[in-house]
Amino acid sequence: MAQVFERYTPRLLAAWPDGERHQSVLGTMVFCDISGFTALSERLAKKGRVGAEEVAAALTHVFSELLDIAIGRGGDLLKFGGDALLMLFSAADHGARGAAAAFEMKQRLSTVGRIDTGSGRVVLDMTVGVHTGNFEMFLVGGSHRELIVAGSDASTTVRTEESANVGEIVGITGLAGMGQ
Repeated sequence: MAQVFERYTPRLLAAWPDGERHQSVLGTMVFCDISGFTALSERLAKKGRVGAEEVAAALTHVFSELLDIAIGRGGDLLKFGGDALLMLFSAADHGARGAAAAFEMKQRLSTVGRIDTGSGRVVLDMTVGVHTGNFEMFLVGGSHRELIVAGSDASTTVRTEESANVGEIVGITGLAGMGQ
């Protein structure tokens, strides 16, 4: 059963030094926000519980497909946020792997994001922000521990995604000339 949840737990946490609350991690962050789930939810809300189950199944399927790509490229899921994913690529060639994963996820969504429901077809798309830099990671809490991502490079990643139009991947490299 632990293997099922492994993909949803960043490898960063498994290697987290005991007693440490902060790490600065060099890497490439990819922030994907899926558009169209609100329309899907609104259509299916009229169906009550059956509609809610249909939305959950669609979300699970789409995110699973996208995560397979990111994990295959060495990425770690840091956070789910409604219909958004925040991922970190931190090993060798993280910039190239993060950018390639974003592109492949966009391509895959063009197939798995065409969802036929009892209330008609919904087509999902995404906006993606990609940024390379130093990300401040904080592990907070006691019995319940939470990974918090902070710092100027994390903020730049969010702004980059916000600047993308639907269907676009926007990237900024904060470490120009450093071979990342």
